[in-house]
Amino acid sequence: MDSFTETTHRSWFSRIGGALTGILFGLILVVVASSLLWWNEGRAIDRTRTLDAGAEAVVAIAATPVDPANDGELVHLSGATHTDARLRDPIFAIEVPAIRLERQVEMYQWSEQRESETVKELGGGETTRTTYSYQRTWSSQPIDSNGFRHPEGHHNPTMPYTSEQWQADRVTLGAFRLAPAFVSQIGGARALPVDAAEAPAGFVSDGSGFYKGTPASPEVGDLRVSFRVVDPDGEISAIGRQQGDTLVTARLKHGTIALLEPGQIDAITMFEHAHSANALLTWGLRVGGVVALWIALALILAPLKVIADLIPMLGSLVGFATGLVAALLALATGSLVIALAWIAHRPLLGGALLVAALLFAVLGAGQWRKGARQAATSTTA
Repeated sequence: MDSFTETTHRSWFSRIGGALTGILFGLILVVVASSLLWWNEGRAIDRTRTLDAGAEAVVAIAATPVDPANDGELVHLSGATHTDARLRDPIFAIEVPAIRLERQVEMYQWSEQRESETVKELGGGETTRTTYSYQRTWSSQPIDSNGFRHPEGHHNPTMPYTSEQWQADRVTLGAFRLAPAFVSQIGGARALPVDAAEAPAGFVSDGSGFYKGTPASPEVGDLRVSFRVVDPDGEISAIGRQQGDTLVTARLKHGTIALLEPGQIDAITMFEHAHSANALLTWGLRVGGVVALWIALALILAPLKVIADLIPMLGSLVGFATGLVAALLALATGSLVIALAWIAHRPLLGGALLVAALLFAVLGAGQWRKGARQAATSTTA
């Protein structure tokens, strides 16, 4: 592993200029994060309504035969998948009967990592020591070595092949044909062994995949190619709209339903799983939105810390205070946006969230006043 260390210095004037510019980015990020939170709440509510409506309307049917009486209905069925398709990788000549064939290509490449340590100085300047380290690793994504800080001796060649997948055009579940929205959800891929005797020119194989280079001592530019396949006879359960002899995505008033799970799963359980997935996504986006608001507000308040950094100890104190204030204001702003979104859709729950937002705002204002008093006391001393 190679490593290089660089030392850079920023004056107080350079830092304050950067902090003032950061205010603009902070304001833009506030708008983006708030929009994300608003959209996420509307999406979550619509998804919940869609799943609730689906759970009430779904009809359990047999996978065979197709009953025309259920045409247009939201249906649930279980059974074994089937396809007559033979999928082929045109480059490596792999051909198998499958629902999906996946090719994974990895190349041995240089990667860059960086670690920085910053020391503040009296007068507001700061010195940063950055260490760039380079090591070789297998990666399925091309790493652009032109962007390295020290590209000399760390050149990555162009990947000659990329990962790709092929999917069967016609897949059935009992007597029903599955629309692509369902086929793409079928999982259970397994590793596909290859015939070592059919390794392409320039490649070797141990039966698990193809390798270009020397497996015992890989060099930058070496390739390894492996394959995975989804077999055509797996057991699944699906919920969608019956359209003739095809299972398609159901379109309801507030959204769509196209659920699929492996095995024989009843409709109630599938809808419970869908609600859980919706809740997980909702909370993930909420956390992401609030964190983005925290970063945005920290950027907006950053000039106060830089000004206080004229005296390093004071700067650390103000930095802690502004970070805490930014966190509390992010919680308040996030809760406010979420509350307003819920008020627009569900007033009762939205009101409770609005109270929480006001509480965080009060706490944030209190912490701000406390931090300002401490800073004033330190300056006087």
